[in-house]
Amino acid sequence: MSTSAQIAKVKQNETEIAILQVQVSNLDEKIDDIKSDLKEMRTHMSKGAEDTQKLLKEFQVSNSEQHDIMGKKVATLERWRWTIAGACLLAGALGFDTLAKLLR
Repeated sequence: MSTSAQIAKVKQNETEIAILQVQVSNLDEKIDDIKSDLKEMRTHMSKGAEDTQKLLKEFQVSNSEQHDIMGKKVATLERWRWTIAGACLLAGALGFDTLAKLLR
């Protein structure tokens, strides 16, 4: 009876070993899948970082161009303001009577 119990125990151990071998091979496949997914994710992240840097550079160039355009417009307005202020100062210096005579 002890030999049949030992044989049954050996068969049970062999079955458990076979099950564990299948589980280990399944784990190896899953680990390989995870590794490939990580590689893919790393490429997407680096590509995303490159795209973000490219967009930031484009934004900086566009922003600089828009600031230059706005600066030119403000400078033009400043010149007009000083021209009008000078004309008003001249008109005030000449006096209202002189301007009325010039405008007739």
